[in-house]
Amino acid sequence: MRIATPDPNIPLRRSACALLATALLQATAIWFHPQAPAATPIDWVQGLAEIGPRASHLHLVLVATVVATWLLLGDLGRHWPSQALARGAERLYALGAAAMIAGAMINGFALSRVARWAVMGGASHAEGTDAVVTFAFALNQALAGLGLVATCLAILAWSLGLRHCPGRWARAACVGGIGIAALCIAGYALGPIKTDVTGIATVTLAQCTWYALVALAVLRGGASAGTRFPSASPRVPESP
Repeated sequence: MRIATPDPNIPLRRSACALLATALLQATAIWFHPQAPAATPIDWVQGLAEIGPRASHLHLVLVATVVATWLLLGDLGRHWPSQALARGAERLYALGAAAMIAGAMINGFALSRVARWAVMGGASHAEGTDAVVTFAFALNQALAGLGLVATCLAILAWSLGLRHCPGRWARAACVGGIGIAALCIAGYALGPIKTDVTGIATVTLAQCTWYALVALAVLRGGASAGTRFPSASPRVPESP
């Protein structure tokens, strides 16, 4: 009689499936991120008040997906061949995630609440709130920039840690991650990528593509010998 031994890689495969689902959810949320018109300061405040409820819900989803991504990548990173790079990447991603979450709390909750208060108070409140909203927005932009650079550096480190893994999916995750991280950091440093809604959405969608490649590397391409990714479950005979 032959029975299958328990597969020790099932939790790892579950993490990969969860990462793939999280990447899809994060990409969907950022795709529908609302943007307030900014023709004048008063129009901007009124726009923030109008999109406030929708923005709050989407930012809650984005915060949850950022936390989930950090935890899942940290779990998968323990199986990277280069543990030094994986540990460094996890710390960098934690820094970037903290900055992104702080920025999301400002943009998705604090700014919209202040804007609703200003609109309910009339034009005088809206004009007086302009300086506060401008400062909060500047702080949000600084945090978004820190989060962008830190998370891209983490992806770069994780991708370099995959360079010794055989298999086309692992190579795709390695090359894709290096390219995505380098292009996003260069774009931010040189100016084409801004920390506005469009710029952050572009970076987020690119990063979600890398998350999907990593998940597929674990699920489809990581069974080759010599890696610490999942391998086929052995079957052993049981004595009658």
